[in-house]
Amino acid sequence: MLTAALKFTRTQITRFTSRNRKALRDMPPGLYDYWARTAPQEFKGIPTDAFFYVRASDALLTFFECIKRSNRPCALPSKAADSVWHAWMRHAPQQLDAFCQRHYGQRIPHVEAANMKKGMAKPMAMCLVTARTMDRLDLAGPNVPRLFATDRKLRMPFGAAYRVRRGHIVYSPINRHGQVLPQTHVLPGTDPEFLLAAGLIAQGDYDRWLARCQDTGSSDWGTSSSSSSCGSSGDSASCDSDSGDSGGGDSGSGCGSSCGGGCGGGGD
Repeated sequence: MLTAALKFTRTQITRFTSRNRKALRDMPPGLYDYWARTAPQEFKGIPTDAFFYVRASDALLTFFECIKRSNRPCALPSKAADSVWHAWMRHAPQQLDAFCQRHYGQRIPHVEAANMKKGMAKPMAMCLVTARTMDRLDLAGPNVPRLFATDRKLRMPFGAAYRVRRGHIVYSPINRHGQVLPQTHVLPGTDPEFLLAAGLIAQGDYDRWLARCQDTGSSDWGTSSSSSSCGSSGDSASCDSDSGDSGGGDSGSGCGSSCGGGCGGGGD
């Protein structure tokens, strides 16, 4: 467990080294106190220390940047980040709109997964590819970008853990104690086959992923477990159910366990 001094140091490092540092400084000064008071009522067991808040806020701003760069709806893969978004919408909605307009050139609406008429797969794919681009990772994977690693790194209760197994990103729910549960599956929108079919990666990106996967054989990529294998479609999982705090289920929701938060808007 991190000591208070270490958390303070990590908080300051995040504030000064984040690519979102300018936007972090521009967030409402009273938002942290409001979030710390109200977030536990909605997100059971959530830590309320300053480091958790800054790291979650940094992830939310990265998500907003994904929407700006892609100009398409994106699915938020972090409940920790979503906790800040929800608090901000309650605390100062007009300031939030002005903030997004100032830093990202548009108002960014929070849309529940159930209201996404075309489902969550494409918004999840768009967020994943854009986040990989920002982190300078291979677009087809299997790397987990920093945004998608947020809940696991913060041990977010009932959050979403994304890891790598056999060339695919796999999703695992996180329990109330911040522990990653063993069950895993590939969410629609995260596998390279979907990314290629959707036109979000080039054939060359896919071919490099497949060649690396074949060279690796049956050995694992990354540090997780999954029943998925290279070349599998992984489109049996669902990510468009009602939102909630369950977190322990394996199908997840757009504002629940597996997709983390709601969708942010963008161009059609």
